[in-house]
Amino acid sequence: MIGSRTLAITATFLLLVVSPAANLNPTVHKSVAAADRAPFNFEFTAIAGATLIDGTGSAPIRDAVVLFRGERIIAAGTRVGIPDNARFIDAHGKWLIPGLIDMHVHLDEVISPEMFVQFGVTTVRDVGSRLVTIQRWRAMRATGKRIPHLYWMGRNIDEGKPSWWGAVAVKRPEEVPALIEDMAQQGVDGVKLYVNAGPRITCAVIREAHLRGWPVTAHLNSTMPSQAAEMGIDNLEHVAQLIIELKPKTAQKPDSGFGSGFVGVDGVDLSGAKAKHLIATLSRHHVAITPTLTVSILPALGQQGAAPYYSGWSPYTQAWKREWARDYWSFLTPNHWTAKQYKTAEAAASKYSAMVGLLYRSGVPLIAGTDTPAPWVLPGAGLLVELQLMVEAGVPPAEAIHAATGRAAEVLHKSDDIGAIVPGRIADMVLLDADPLKDIRNLHKINRVYMNGVEQKR
Repeated sequence: MIGSRTLAITATFLLLVVSPAANLNPTVHKSVAAADRAPFNFEFTAIAGATLIDGTGSAPIRDAVVLFRGERIIAAGTRVGIPDNARFIDAHGKWLIPGLIDMHVHLDEVISPEMFVQFGVTTVRDVGSRLVTIQRWRAMRATGKRIPHLYWMGRNIDEGKPSWWGAVAVKRPEEVPALIEDMAQQGVDGVKLYVNAGPRITCAVIREAHLRGWPVTAHLNSTMPSQAAEMGIDNLEHVAQLIIELKPKTAQKPDSGFGSGFVGVDGVDLSGAKAKHLIATLSRHHVAITPTLTVSILPALGQQGAAPYYSGWSPYTQAWKREWARDYWSFLTPNHWTAKQYKTAEAAASKYSAMVGLLYRSGVPLIAGTDTPAPWVLPGAGLLVELQLMVEAGVPPAEAIHAATGRAAEVLHKSDDIGAIVPGRIADMVLLDADPLKDIRNLHKINRVYMNGVEQKR
């Protein structure tokens, strides 16, 4: 049954597009400044003249008009009339993209939530924080704080004993339905499996979550990526975790602490039979991959090595430097590393990047996430770095943007609301001063950010 809101949006869209009375009035262009200053309660807002990258994967639309009323988009395209009671934003010479979506954040550790929206990230997917944290963030958003839309995958699901303080665990598949019911009562939007979940628990969680229509993602060690793909998983986190299935058995014994995951990665053969099988399996089952190149690369670089990625547009604050200096982050800090360890991490980073390019060329869907706030991965700004790293790995800028907009919304099962600038979606948009398809770093050049149809202070 079609809801009343959908009918209202559709009726308004048809009126604006086909009604002669709603045609674009050329005189509006001459009074933009006056309109912005006038004490008038505008019913609509029109952003006109920008090149529209709408988040659907379609080709850019030059000289587009996007019309929205309240928090919803009414019309978008080149044949859109602008009613007289619309605030007019002249966006000629600019580019308009959907609000960006970071698909891998941990809000338990975020100390500056306003940074997400500041850098155009209007939606985040939390993958493991406590319920009390989610409730606090949602309460802040409800009071008008500059907080992005928040979707929560609940606490990480382990097997046996929790492998991290933020995880929960079950011992047998028979325990999974009760756990999933408990998570439903907490209001999750999906679930995330964690490192100790073996094949039986992984299969049971995927089955129970899918019965409720939830998406399932995972950071897995005890179940191989290809196994999870065959079970029907929707999403897998970290390109580094994919590599685990491909590491040669003769790889040297890992060292302890941060750095152990890099050992043996340089010996992975991405053209070998194992890699071909894994990638073909991921592609055949349409498993989305969140590469999180930021967390695979930036922490190992340290402050000086990571700083150039943010130079001139988002320098580290003293608050974040103090945060990352805490002992808590030692598991992602290259303390007392030798030259050999740095070289090993550098070689692994090159392999991770090559894997991302190969996944793209093989038709495996990619979505964008950061593991914010891992050391040197800033909220909001870190996603722009992630997209840069994806492009450097061989992903075209248009595809990288799609990974952080329309495709991310699809994986979240939230395409009715976010991810694209089309009629009916929430008016989350970022207006840019330069073309991100020409240089993905032009995402740094933000002119305005809209969330729920409201321009955000930056």
